[in-house]
Amino acid sequence: MSSATTRVLRADVVVIGAGAAGPVVVRKLLDHTDADVLLIEAGADYGRHDTGSWPADLLDADTLPDSHDWGYRGPGHGGTWAFGRARVVGGCTAHNGCSQTAGVRADYEALGIDWAPGELDARVAALLREGRAEQPAEDELTPFQGAMLDAFAETGIARTDDLADLDGVAGCGPAPMNSPDGVRWNSAFGYLDDVRDHPRLRILAGAEVDRLVVEHGSVVAALARDDAGAVTEVRGDRFVLCAGAYGSPEILLRSGIGPADELRALGIEVAVDLPGVGANLHDHVTVEVRFAATETLVAATAAFGAVRRAPDEQVIAKARSGHGPAPYDLHLFPFTDLASGRLEAVIPAGVVAPRSRGRLRLVSADPAARAELDHGYLRDPADAAALRAGLDLVRGAAATTALAPLLGAAVPDPVTGADHTFFHYWHPAGTCAIGSVVDTTGRVHGLANVHVIDTSLFPQVPRATTHLPTGLLADRLSDDLVGRAFPPPDREVSR
Repeated sequence: MSSATTRVLRADVVVIGAGAAGPVVVRKLLDHTDADVLLIEAGADYGRHDTGSWPADLLDADTLPDSHDWGYRGPGHGGTWAFGRARVVGGCTAHNGCSQTAGVRADYEALGIDWAPGELDARVAALLREGRAEQPAEDELTPFQGAMLDAFAETGIARTDDLADLDGVAGCGPAPMNSPDGVRWNSAFGYLDDVRDHPRLRILAGAEVDRLVVEHGSVVAALARDDAGAVTEVRGDRFVLCAGAYGSPEILLRSGIGPADELRALGIEVAVDLPGVGANLHDHVTVEVRFAATETLVAATAAFGAVRRAPDEQVIAKARSGHGPAPYDLHLFPFTDLASGRLEAVIPAGVVAPRSRGRLRLVSADPAARAELDHGYLRDPADAAALRAGLDLVRGAAATTALAPLLGAAVPDPVTGADHTFFHYWHPAGTCAIGSVVDTTGRVHGLANVHVIDTSLFPQVPRATTHLPTGLLADRLSDDLVGRAFPPPDREVSR
């Protein structure tokens, strides 16, 4: 990176990444400290949700856009897979599916964080409110989604309506959806919109962080550049990485923080030998069966859509495979798809308590070169066994009296010709795990003033869609950051 065009900015706290976690951290710092905060985001910033400047595909809750994708690719089961990550303020919350689930209490208690009685439940409820997530009513379910509930019941998966309950059991129901009036309500809308004009906040968008500058055990600056190559040196007292399961370890590694032998092989000077950076990469692996819609389903969907919104996803089932932990280790998350030009019904099953692990590795010190990603999908035989059980559940649901009349023939996988396809649930985690890379407050081992707060911290990805768990972790750890970094005794830390 050339420093010929460097400008210098300064803040008390520098937050890197405006995805699911970054806006939560920024909001807590502004609300509960006197710190000047600078938020750096590699992608575009379209402002408040009501400016009229947001691209339609990012607002439309009934799509899964890829217009702002980072371009990550890597090995999957049977080929190369795309690992969609959004390069925009709001991060993946601006292009993900809108189903919000909380997972299992044990997943959070295993982190080693000292949760107060009732704290987890209170934080989940607050995040759902802030995210404007609401559970669809029975008459709001599309014909396909309503039939899926009946089909699950026929296969023995009982109705529970507890997808936001940390003590929820195996069962199925409509998921809380963060899509008010059909708008995908991303994290920036919920946490940044009301403070965009705050005198202590600056947002530096369109600036990708190359690396952190380490001096004497502390970070003194972050170096970022825009698309034209102009460099900004952002100096600060404290740095918080919220760049996600891929972005945060990439930045640390380029900064010389990671496995010493790998860094030296790339010509990167070692600042902190921390082998856990990039290790433990994992994700929810899935198998799906895609069906052509019958004329019955096409007509029913069109009639429903003529009088009200017809989301493509609404219902999730939690099931036990027999090869994973209680109370459940599978998600079945049916959706409809028009990508082929015709209506298709898709029923995936995802392993939400995976045992398989891989690793993220840099291929170059150049920030324009995406890391090599190996999620280790199905490396552990238990995951493969769980996935086979999930596929049996999918096929069983498709054969029920509730669903069979709506489904045509299975659409074959274009490569293998099989009636099912393997993919992933878009939930990478674990690359800066609590314990191996950071302590239970998110502070990076060996550095005095650097924290990581995002999905990369989970040693075991929660049994949930990861938007809400990431926000929950950011909510708690930003409170810890406020209390430890700005500790006036008369300031009460929000809980």
